[in-house]
Amino acid sequence: MNRSEKPSERQDSGFAARNLALRLLLEIEQESAYANLVVPARLRDSTLEARDRNFVTELVYGTLRMQLLYDLIIEAAAKRRVSKIDSIPLNILRLTAHQLLTLKISAHAPVDIAVRLVVKNRSGSASGFVNAVSRRISERSLEQWISELTEGIQPLEALAIEYAHPIWIVREYFERLGDFELVRAELAANNHNPRVCAVIYPGEVWSQESLDSSEMADWVPSARYLAGNPEALLEIRNGTAGIQDQGSYLVAQALAHSHSEIPGPWIDLCAGPGGKAALLDRWADELGHTFLGLEISEHRAALMKRVTGAIAVGDGVHPPIKESSAALVLLDAPCSGLGALRRRPDARLRKKSSDIPELVLLQRSLMESAVKILTPAGILGYVTCSPLARETIENRRWILETFADLESIDAREFFSADLPLPDTPDVQLWPGMHGTDAMYLALFRKK
Repeated sequence: MNRSEKPSERQDSGFAARNLALRLLLEIEQESAYANLVVPARLRDSTLEARDRNFVTELVYGTLRMQLLYDLIIEAAAKRRVSKIDSIPLNILRLTAHQLLTLKISAHAPVDIAVRLVVKNRSGSASGFVNAVSRRISERSLEQWISELTEGIQPLEALAIEYAHPIWIVREYFERLGDFELVRAELAANNHNPRVCAVIYPGEVWSQESLDSSEMADWVPSARYLAGNPEALLEIRNGTAGIQDQGSYLVAQALAHSHSEIPGPWIDLCAGPGGKAALLDRWADELGHTFLGLEISEHRAALMKRVTGAIAVGDGVHPPIKESSAALVLLDAPCSGLGALRRRPDARLRKKSSDIPELVLLQRSLMESAVKILTPAGILGYVTCSPLARETIENRRWILETFADLESIDAREFFSADLPLPDTPDVQLWPGMHGTDAMYLALFRKK
């Protein structure tokens, strides 16, 4: 505690931080708001100090990540289904469980503030219930709760409970990896905050000040890990660098390096939010190609013009591109986004296995469009931020079976030899294995 700060002031700021975290959880749950959008926006509007803003972020993201486990613990402690608990006391209990079990804050403050939050948010009649359940939760460690909840159940189901993932996602991981411990490592990686990574755009250089205040990333020499506010970097402010996961950069770079010498434009069929488009635009220019990114949303297209002017509003399913004209096509297809669970903690609560077939139909429609506009000897890169077989290897198999004029290219040739990759021509990156989002890349050439 700062010497000039009174204990009551620190307590009040701790209460305000927890109350904001509660309001955010309610907004995400009740209004289907996205955590990665609403949390930064609400924090910008708050009067909290930096440490309390960081605490709010940890409370919200951490609680969402582990919510499926916390709900089971709450049910055991309350002897009541969470569906029978009103939303405000339930989310207070989730926040309290995170503080007690994961952050390991001593019970007094979280339990006391939990009761105050009940009163503050006009659910005073639940104060006794919240107090009692919070105290029961605090009586055991997280490891003890997990041991109790997983006793006697199947191994994959136990993993789903321990790492707070829906069982269908755990089974999908096992289908791709085929190894129990590899699945465990990836689930664990999804539950850790990723480091913020910034990439400098081709043709630009980092200032010495930015180099001094950051750290070189693992796989991309021109990328930097950031410790503080990204907007503090000159290159982020002036649009010569952007926040981008290394996996996203690596698949875009591999596609660019796979290019053939034939003339023709480079096309990004689904360019939003623009990170890969900003890179491809500059690489295309270096190699004497024009570049065009298509984005179906006018609003997103307008935002993307900050990093590349080569953006047009257009539907990738019906692209305004002449057939057999593009020398290179990036299809960064709309997908489940389950490769970015580290960054989007609420995605595991939203996504359902039943959502995937409709996405696959869209992905294949876009593939058909990509093949149509690709010129002979042109290169197609199919990318998703997903580890699901249906959105990756099954689509690769489908496109090769459907289009006899396409042949597979070994994508591994265009990645660093130091990057551990499986013995397949396509590339799947993983958070646990590579420290990146779970980006997928398959490369094809039109005969």
